[in-house]
Amino acid sequence: MSQTYNLELTLDVNTEIYPLKVFDRFSLALTTRLRKDDEPDDGTWDQSGFESHADDFQYVMYGKVFKHHSKPGEPDMSVFVSFGGLLMHLRGDEAHLSKFDLDMRLYLLIRKN
Repeated sequence: MSQTYNLELTLDVNTEIYPLKVFDRFSLALTTRLRKDDEPDDGTWDQSGFESHADDFQYVMYGKVFKHHSKPGEPDMSVFVSFGGLLMHLRGDEAHLSKFDLDMRLYLLIRKN
């Protein structure tokens, strides 16, 4: 459960390259752009030397929103993202999740606290 936005997170992580255990505390960010100057990128590895949000995190994945839904009359919404077969499900208040559009490309960034 997110302590900031009161969202429930279910996430697949490749624990062979980034060991993460149940109850480990971590920070997670979702963004459509990695460059700190907010210039768009094309989703490929950038070796240009521009400052990147990825520099501040330990684990980064790139994926696409493949499903989102909410039930009429309920304030909660679910968003599903695939990161090359590793899946994420976020559930919580629609006010926080309504900005995630179908087929939206996202970067997920994690660092342990």
